[in-house]
Amino acid sequence: MANSKKDRSYKLVSTFFVVLPTTFIMSALSCFMKEEAVENWTGVLFKSWLISLPVVYACVLLLLPLANKLTGKILDK
Repeated sequence: MANSKKDRSYKLVSTFFVVLPTTFIMSALSCFMKEEAVENWTGVLFKSWLISLPVVYACVLLLLPLANKLTGKILDK
């Protein structure tokens, strides 16, 4: 278990690099799907991204272990 701290850090950083582009893509789609024209659309896009990034990152960190346990139970049967 000498590498457990290193493995945990690797998982956190890896998760961040999955969440970062995912939240950006979802924020961009949300911004472009709105019907009204926004003059400062880049500001709206980055505001949406900065709000969604910590929310999604926290959700992924909380839900990923549960998903792994559930997957393990289903596939080990």
